[in-house]
Amino acid sequence: MTPQTDLEQRILETAKQLFLEHGFAQTSTTDIARAVGCNQALVHYYYRTKERLFRKIFEQEMNNLLDFANKFTYSDDLWSFLSTLVDYYFSFLTQNPKLPFFILNELVLNEERRAWMRETFIQNERRQKAYYAFSDMVMREIKKGTIRQIEPLDLLLDIVSLVVMTFICMPIYSDLLQKTPEELNDFLAHRKQEVLLMLEGGLTPPANLE
Repeated sequence: MTPQTDLEQRILETAKQLFLEHGFAQTSTTDIARAVGCNQALVHYYYRTKERLFRKIFEQEMNNLLDFANKFTYSDDLWSFLSTLVDYYFSFLTQNPKLPFFILNELVLNEERRAWMRETFIQNERRQKAYYAFSDMVMREIKKGTIRQIEPLDLLLDIVSLVVMTFICMPIYSDLLQKTPEELNDFLAHRKQEVLLMLEGGLTPPANLE
């Protein structure tokens, strides 16, 4: 790696840390340059604008979060799939605990960014195929009577809500109750099992609850 590309990468990594910590609006290219130890002109040389730099980072993080198309097999075993999916996202977000709030904060506050995300991520052909495969798997299980009637999108939103809210609430849980790192690890393991139990209970056909 040449010194030039090394500097470019250091700018990217430093900007990522600052954006995750403070958000887009509260981070300037001056802040990024100061943290890297270079002048501001070099930040603009490599990335032109703060928005372009932010979008590069945001796109990388969203790809990491959404790109499960090549990580899972869409088989008839829905419960195995859900368990693997939940386990994957708990593991991923444990390593990136600030990511959920970062993404939600930027999407809620910025309408233009939501439009960009729709065009860049939601309308991506590979991800659409992954969603259709997931949807087909859910519909097969409904027809077999192993789960209740549910829209696949509702199930996906249930999974996202249960997993993501765990990590959004984690700093509050940690600080208010003064939890140690070991206790936080136990909390996350417990929450993962609770999420799976809630999904299982919520998908059980009414006839099987009697």
